Amino acid sequence: MPNQTYPPSIHLENDLDKLLPLIQQFPFATLISSHNDEIEVTQAPLVIEQSAGKIYLHGHLAGDNPHGDLLNNSKVTVIFHGPNCYISPNDYASKQLPTWNSVSVHIKGNCQTTKEPDELYRILKIMAEQFEQDSPSAQPNYQIQRSEEKTARLIHHITGFKIEVAEIIGRYKLSKDKSEEDMKLAAEKLKANANQRVDELLSKVLLLHET
Repeated sequence: MPNQTYPPSIHLENDLDKLLPLIQQFPFATLISSHNDEIEVTQAPLVIEQSAGKIYLHGHLAGDNPHGDLLNNSKVTVIFHGPNCYISPNDYASKQLPTWNSVSVHIKGNCQTTKEPDELYRILKIMAEQFEQDSPSAQPNYQIQRSEEKTARLIHHITGFKIEVAEIIGRYKLSKDKSEEDMKLAAEKLKANANQRVDELLSKVLLLHET
């Protein structure tokens, strides 16, 4: 069998300027680790921090989530999922086969957990600061206050964690193996589909919830 690299390098992206925007816009990530031949998976919002030439991810889990007890000193994989959609041959200018385009960022790293209140407050603070910046609310940005009673109670019921990033790479399958015209047409389909499908899904979910 020929020695082939998968995925093809044309679908890989390692430019941080193209990876960080996806992480920041789609922070709800899939956190994966392995323990005693069992795969543990949790979804959680994460924030990225760059310090002293290193990249870290910060987050927290509910204290009663058993995954939190397994994360300390463990190797983890994190996936940030961006838009994805089916690309029909009809979407291209030239004759092509059906495919599925997607963008995601895959990260491997080493995880450390904490129950230390000062570090937990710091994690909550930087998460709130980042997410509030992206919030469309017209109100002043919410800030974590240590003096707030609910926050003080919450600190004792969460597990914080920090992931030191060892590898970060984007899997940007965007019809880059096609002509420039076809690549642009596929990109337009991806953008249109992402907005339309989200609106449709939320309308269905909210309607079902109301009934």
